[in-house]
Amino acid sequence: MKKLSIIVLLLLSLFILTSCDIVEGDVSDRITSPDNNIPPILGKWVIGEAIKSSYLNANTDYEAIVGRDALFHKDGVVIGDSYTTQPSYKIKYVNAADYLLYKYKSTPKLLGIEQENIEVVTILNDNTYFFEFIKISDDYMLININDTFYSMERVVEEVSLEEIQRYINVEKTMLRTFGVVEDENLQTGVLLGIKIPTYDEANQVPDWDYKTIWINSQNRKISGIYELDTLLLPRKNGFWVIDTQRKITEKYITDEITATPKFRIVKDEIIEDDLSFFMVQMEVETKLIEEKNSMPSILKNILFIGNDYISVENIDLDRNSRRTLQVYAIDNLQEKRPIKLSDLIGENGKNIYAEGARSVLSVDPTIIPNEENVGLTRRNGYWIFNGRINYKQNDEELFKDFNLRAIPPKEMVSYDELSIPWDAIRLVIPDVVDVFSSPNNEFMVVITSSHMVIYYMEDGDIINDPVAKIKLPYDSSVIMSEWALGRYAKLWENEVIENGGIQIDY
Repeated sequence: MKKLSIIVLLLLSLFILTSCDIVEGDVSDRITSPDNNIPPILGKWVIGEAIKSSYLNANTDYEAIVGRDALFHKDGVVIGDSYTTQPSYKIKYVNAADYLLYKYKSTPKLLGIEQENIEVVTILNDNTYFFEFIKISDDYMLININDTFYSMERVVEEVSLEEIQRYINVEKTMLRTFGVVEDENLQTGVLLGIKIPTYDEANQVPDWDYKTIWINSQNRKISGIYELDTLLLPRKNGFWVIDTQRKITEKYITDEITATPKFRIVKDEIIEDDLSFFMVQMEVETKLIEEKNSMPSILKNILFIGNDYISVENIDLDRNSRRTLQVYAIDNLQEKRPIKLSDLIGENGKNIYAEGARSVLSVDPTIIPNEENVGLTRRNGYWIFNGRINYKQNDEELFKDFNLRAIPPKEMVSYDELSIPWDAIRLVIPDVVDVFSSPNNEFMVVITSSHMVIYYMEDGDIINDPVAKIKLPYDSSVIMSEWALGRYAKLWENEVIENGGIQIDY
């Protein structure tokens, strides 16, 4: 009877995991752009009442949102007092129950959705997450604002770009009237992921700590710097936490990288029971796998984190600490399936990898290059691809890295430019190790061997006196940089604070 129960639990667990894979599978499989020039949402809409069965925050003024207009055009979108003149639309068709439980910890019943499958439309503002909608029909949909769902009804089928512009001009006038700086680009924030090498003395193996530093600048004045003891990653569908968990037993030492969405849990008995059941199945399955198989001893050193991808160095302790590079899709981390260079940059990636490998194959011509042995690293203020060749010499595991003549695509690195050339920065700051400059040229974060130093920029030059200086642990490095401009800076700061960010002195 006990054996039968375990088998049932495993089957249920696999079913649940399969459902999650359908929802959060490979990005190219689940998201599409409109096939023509007509966006999936058009016209003028009105935001209705908050759906009381969704998450409600006592600090949110719901009445201020209800009744606001929303306008949709292929070249402009206005949602209340938020707008974009560079919208792009992404559509995905998902199972309603799976998607709502995984993404929002809700159910179709709570939101009044009767369809088994739903159409989810995400609008991006210049490739940055703007708003997400669940389209029920051509004239009715749901919008998620600050973790709360509101109904929306269409009142006009189409609107002109001129009408969109009028709304935007009114909003800009309101900002000037209330003393807000007209240039929204002077509201700038950055999330920097920091890696700190440590050492596990007990097991005589390397280890790493990770944290996030948030820097917020308003109108050329630092308004706050916060620190989180975890990696907080902004993605197009919300914030996620990237974490590493090390498991140590008598037989193995292994690191597991996890990616967890930071979505609020609805206080609903059915959902909480479902989540508890899911966790029980996971624990049972993990124990059975561990009892049956001895897991390999592999440490994972994170080299880079972006919106959709993560670059990792794997250290195989069972093979004399053999070190290989791999890139994974964050949505498919649990599959541990590395991505080839050609899958990232196109078919020419195979030739580019082979060309780079030729320069180091002289150590052993019999080595067959592995296109999955690729990663990202920092050099002179930029992210670059590097490949790796592993080989043995006198039974010792060795490797050689080589540059790849390919630029990481925007899907991997959303912003990777310097406002001031690297050589010019080194003349002013000789001990510079790395640099990150804001997209609006407001400020620059300079990494030295001991500090993170913030400089403002003016007319393409660094203003000599730094405005902030933060002490960094020895041998720290930046593995993530994500920028927020305009209204997003405040939204991101709120997210940092809600996730336990502590303000630090500078």
